[in-house]
Amino acid sequence: MVTSKQRVLATVNHTVADRTPITFDGQQEVYDALYKHLGLKTREELFDFLHCDTWLMVPKNYGAVETDAGKREKFTIWGWKTQTATYSGGQYEELAWSPLAGKDELSAIDKHPWPDPAIQDYSQFASVIAAHKDRAIITASSWGAYFISSFIRGMEGIMMDFAINHAYAEKLIGAIAERMLLMEERMLTCKGAEGIDIVYMADDYCSQRAPLFSPDAFKRFVTPYLRKVVDKAHKHGKKFLLHVCGAVRPLLPMIIDCGVDMLEPIQIRAEGMEPAGLKRDFGKHICFYGGVDLQQVLCLGTPQTVSDEVKRLIDILGKDGGYVLGPGHTYIQVDAPIENILAMYKTAYEHR
Repeated sequence: MVTSKQRVLATVNHTVADRTPITFDGQQEVYDALYKHLGLKTREELFDFLHCDTWLMVPKNYGAVETDAGKREKFTIWGWKTQTATYSGGQYEELAWSPLAGKDELSAIDKHPWPDPAIQDYSQFASVIAAHKDRAIITASSWGAYFISSFIRGMEGIMMDFAINHAYAEKLIGAIAERMLLMEERMLTCKGAEGIDIVYMADDYCSQRAPLFSPDAFKRFVTPYLRKVVDKAHKHGKKFLLHVCGAVRPLLPMIIDCGVDMLEPIQIRAEGMEPAGLKRDFGKHICFYGGVDLQQVLCLGTPQTVSDEVKRLIDILGKDGGYVLGPGHTYIQVDAPIENILAMYKTAYEHR
């Protein structure tokens, strides 16, 4: 019998498994609604019901410090502050303060209170991995250096740095990347780390229409650290999964050249992200992860519409392997009807 771990790793290596692997994640409110509807109590029970092949875990103090749990305002380990914002369906964390916004002297980077990589706690990893040894284990030690810089510096600030203040951008991203790499090394050498299959990093470079900055800027500021974090994962025998929402197609040749194995979330309504074109041009070089549209199909379609779309994606992106089906945004949102979510996962499991 093929395990979930074997199924995922086979498709990452572009071979055909017994079926297309499946992944799941959603807003906490989506988890709660599914638990209630299905009469389930735990994430394990839900993943078994959905036939989910992956299991994602992060260290303690990955984002906000554990002691800030439950507070309306929180400081991340990197120094920016968030506050809890509410909307009709639930709540989320919104950026409230960027510590280097407006601080344009290079000395401000040196004075920033950078986190000690030892702040992250991996003590639970061994037991979690042992409990889910048949699933593909995905772990993350940090967001990407560009993504972190956009919160520490503020989006306007880092965009201006990329355009006219190159020395600042390079120093800031270098300071972040140095600590990222130390965190990754600690994670990949912690107790139980031999059971990790995939290293995950979120680093959003794109809007829905295009990258947020030029390919030249991507090559200069991003590829040096991206190649290093990927190389480190490969050195430890792990695959590398990169999260980039939006219209990432113009950057894909450089992302692939950096050695990235898997790309999430495949936002198919973004410019240039049509599945057949992606599979034709890049399918031999990278595994696609996600794809099911949250902007129109999952939230506004019928269960039949969702089922038809899942089949289409499996037939296109899953041809000859290289595709893990899941939401086309990391987290299924609260506007997705439960019957559509269940149709998505039922079809993904049954369609060969």
